[in-house]
Amino acid sequence: MIASAFASGVIAVALGLVFVFVAFLPVFCLIDAISRPSTAFRAVGSSKALWVVLLIWLNLFASIVYLTSVRPKLEAAKAPL
Repeated sequence: MIASAFASGVIAVALGLVFVFVAFLPVFCLIDAISRPSTAFRAVGSSKALWVVLLIWLNLFASIVYLTSVRPKLEAAKAPL
């Protein structure tokens, strides 16, 4: 009885953490994209307007793509040589 209540609590906490991650990640990426200048996106061969629209419409999927492919390029482009 106690074990099942503990397991239910652990599952609830895990689902809560997943929900927070899924809800926060697109917001973080959208704020990051909006705060960067359009010239930075053009320098890496991308479009700021396109990424803002994608992040709004495709939320989690676009956020993962943005974090794994676009944001590292933007960070590398702003790093001093």
